[in-house]
Amino acid sequence: MSGDAAAGRMAVIDALPEATLLLERDGGVLAANPAACRLLAQTRVELTGRPLATLVYEPPAAVSELLQRWARGRQFTLGALTLLTTGGVQRCRADGALVQPSGDAGGAVLLLRLQPHRQASSGFLALNQRIDALTREVAARRAAERTLVEQREWMRVTLRSIGDAVIATDGEGRVLLMNPVAEALCGWTAAAAAGRRLDEVFVIVNEDTRAPVESPVAMVLREGRIVGLANHTLLLRPAGGESPIDDAAAPIVDDQGRTRGVVLVFRDISERMRDESRRAIFEAQMRDAQKMQAIGTLAGGIAHDFNNVLGSILTNAALARDPLHETHPSVLRLQLLSRAAERARDLVRQIVTFSRQEPQVLRRQRVRPLVDEAISMLRGTLPSVVQLECVLTDEPLAALLDATQFEQVVLNLCTNAWHASQGSTGWIRVTLDEVQVDADGAGPDPRLAAGRYAHLQVADGGCGMDEATMARIFEPFYTTKPAGQGTGLGLSVVHGIVAEHRGVIAVHSRVGVGTRFDLYFPAVELDELQPAAPPAVLQPARGDGLHVLYVDDDEIMVITVEALLMREGYRVTGCASGAEAIALVRARPQDFDAVIADFNMPGSTGLDVARAVRGIRADLPVAITSGYLSDDLRSGAADAGVRALLNKENTLEQLCALLSGMLPPRPAAPPGVSSA
Repeated sequence: MSGDAAAGRMAVIDALPEATLLLERDGGVLAANPAACRLLAQTRVELTGRPLATLVYEPPAAVSELLQRWARGRQFTLGALTLLTTGGVQRCRADGALVQPSGDAGGAVLLLRLQPHRQASSGFLALNQRIDALTREVAARRAAERTLVEQREWMRVTLRSIGDAVIATDGEGRVLLMNPVAEALCGWTAAAAAGRRLDEVFVIVNEDTRAPVESPVAMVLREGRIVGLANHTLLLRPAGGESPIDDAAAPIVDDQGRTRGVVLVFRDISERMRDESRRAIFEAQMRDAQKMQAIGTLAGGIAHDFNNVLGSILTNAALARDPLHETHPSVLRLQLLSRAAERARDLVRQIVTFSRQEPQVLRRQRVRPLVDEAISMLRGTLPSVVQLECVLTDEPLAALLDATQFEQVVLNLCTNAWHASQGSTGWIRVTLDEVQVDADGAGPDPRLAAGRYAHLQVADGGCGMDEATMARIFEPFYTTKPAGQGTGLGLSVVHGIVAEHRGVIAVHSRVGVGTRFDLYFPAVELDELQPAAPPAVLQPARGDGLHVLYVDDDEIMVITVEALLMREGYRVTGCASGAEAIALVRARPQDFDAVIADFNMPGSTGLDVARAVRGIRADLPVAITSGYLSDDLRSGAADAGVRALLNKENTLEQLCALLSGMLPPRPAAPPGVSSA
């Protein structure tokens, strides 16, 4: 190469802003421009003649391979060399990835470019410092790509973990991705759904009309806002099956505010709907229970005072009829009066039973004998045109029952079924069997807990009921029967008794087809049965001059009981308050043979009288009468030493028998001496 050519060449190299070396084919440095000298911290003289391998970090073999590629005549070659600079060692590979070698490293990031010269014996090695910004941009892009990959993986894991179904679409409404929950609900895999229009994958209809529902994604793409799905929407699956769902769809927008796609989030609400249905049933039951409790409280509250009146009517009617001859014209009227009072007494008993203020006597006993007993009583009252069919299990099924109340349930239901036949030929079927409710709640009624139940069913082929009537049948005094055929308390009493037995009652009815009542009572094992105690029978006896102190704030009852007891040979002292009675006993403790006190009196109750009498004379027997005998009264009476309790409406039939059981018999009088 001539001197002029070399000078011209050097002028060109020196003018380049990037660091440039002129190399021999074997890699020796022919020349270096000022930028290269500054970068390598060496003078032009120091660099001239040096092998390229002495200026880079890589081993000589790597340098030799690069030079061989250059020698094969390629237009230019991006080097994969690490330049030894003043700041240490840095490297930028040809693919843009950064490599940090070990050791102390630093300095500028460089891209080495080998470009053949026109002369075959030499070429340029450009150490391009201006590529720093580009390299950093490439590095930032690579870092961003790695972050994007990490974010995609995070999003994938997040979507798989979300309990709701998620589908994302592009701006044309085609599926881009869907999570496993969406796959399960839609019946599509993400791979099969990719690229399909959403309305192929997400098929929704109205639950009531079965008409197609517009895709929420289409609404978002059209309106550009968040939308929610209408209620009563079903998602259909290709292989069959459907699920009620709700959802929300939102647009995916770019930095210019343009909608690029839609994300749809939806969920299966089957369980929620079941919970809401159960909650609605429970709330209705709670309202019914509160209504029953309120009416029961009212009914129980009036029972005591009403029984005072009935006791007085029945007793006085009997006393007035006693001296009259059967042919006397007043006898019939007194009998009618007594019959009306007895009917009213039965009504009060039903009220008290409904209000659950009548104590139960629960015993473990077989169920079928009680049903048989009730049916035997019923057969005598049913007309011959009504067919009564009984299908009763022979298994020794037992439950914890109050025998009287259970029989009342059977009688009330069968009587109601008879009335439903409206006087025409009809049928009544009574069924008793055992049902088992599994631990998972599978059973004939969702209210039943796991366990065994005695199942009593009473069905009829009568007129049936509509839904409005069925909603009110357990309300007291509600009846659809004509006047004189019912009080409207029969089913209310049944409801109260079943609830008190911790049972469940269900009713099924269709107008013109008939009605079926299903009752479930918790069953017990046979080895837990307790023998039923035979009922005590009190026989009335003459008073023989025994002295009775009768206490009641109702003046009519005092006069009535005095007359009743005196007719039976007792001597009677009546008083209107507990304080007065206590004062009489304290003044003459040995003068009385028995004390009978009303429970509900102002000032001092019957229990107060009993406690005071026990403190004065412990052996003096005390009995208490009341319009209803509650559990609290029974417990308090036992603590106060009360000998007996009496339902006030039964005063006529049971008072004298009660006294006979309380009092010891008098010694027989000597011949010729009166016992009066």
